Amino acid sequence: MAAVDANVQIAHDPFLGMAEEDEKFYKGLAAKTLVTGLTYPITVVKTLIQLGHEPFPLSTGKIFVFCGRNAYFLPNGFSYAQQLAHAKGLSILWTGLDSALVSFVVGGVAGHVATKFLNDHYPAVGGSAEFEGKEEKNMTDHESFRRMLRAAIRDSTVRTFAVACARPFTVVCIRQVAQVIGGETKYQSVFHGLRLVGVEEGPGGLFSGFIPQLLGELLVIWGVHSLTYFAERAIIRSGLYEKAAENEQGQKELDDVRKAVHFIVPFVVNSAAYPYSVVSTVMAVAGSGLAVSFLPYSPAFPNWMNAWDYLKPHGLKRGARLFLREQIGAVSVGSDKQLYATNRHFV
Repeated sequence: MAAVDANVQIAHDPFLGMAEEDEKFYKGLAAKTLVTGLTYPITVVKTLIQLGHEPFPLSTGKIFVFCGRNAYFLPNGFSYAQQLAHAKGLSILWTGLDSALVSFVVGGVAGHVATKFLNDHYPAVGGSAEFEGKEEKNMTDHESFRRMLRAAIRDSTVRTFAVACARPFTVVCIRQVAQVIGGETKYQSVFHGLRLVGVEEGPGGLFSGFIPQLLGELLVIWGVHSLTYFAERAIIRSGLYEKAAENEQGQKELDDVRKAVHFIVPFVVNSAAYPYSVVSTVMAVAGSGLAVSFLPYSPAFPNWMNAWDYLKPHGLKRGARLFLREQIGAVSVGSDKQLYATNRHFV
């Protein structure tokens, strides 16, 4: 048998005529969409919590599980889902799945298309690409800053387009989930919901809550890029790169520090930007006519800044975590003599 030339590359058979880069993207998007669908009940729970829907009794415990002061706790996310399914049926946990999947796919495709368009037609947006591919340690502070600035500007452009394309579907999804609170069936499907919002509220209704969502997204982009830049330059000044060149232990230490930076920075920035997600969700139901958009569930908000001010005392972190959810606000006694969170607005 003739030996195969090691330099001969195996031909790539394109899938549906797509370029290899596009094929890789769409396969990844399909996998992520599947995961989004499988984990969707968590999204439903989180959305209801962000809207302030806490219909299940509180428990008591220590703020650090085994130590700390006593506190009232809301049910954790999985307990919430279990009680919700028990009360209204398992299918309730999949409410709005069609809109959520369409929103995810549209946002992903829009981002991919925008990225390719920028790369092909506007490579100079954000600055020159001369420092792309260059190692951090081989760049000056100014060169590294220019690369960071370019990446942040281009990511912001792409993300703005993607969020704008997906927002109408996100609004319908949130409203479908919000119907659970009042037991309504106004928004029956993704396309029925789009038509209904368009007819009743006009184009503006399809972008309810768009501004706080976009601000949160941009805060994450600029926060992550900026903090990572400062952390990387600090690592260079610390001498870790010199140690890494000397032995394997130094290289391992450098790798561990950089991995920690790239894990901690997004976590911190996402936590700081989370309140915008809550406000965006609350504003998505404004003008919908659903029960959750009226008193006593919520006052009417003329704009997202009013919603921010209303939620600021206790509500901006709704749903930020699914475990050890301490009830900070008011507590009331239910007809069954159990304690419940009081999130309703009374005048």
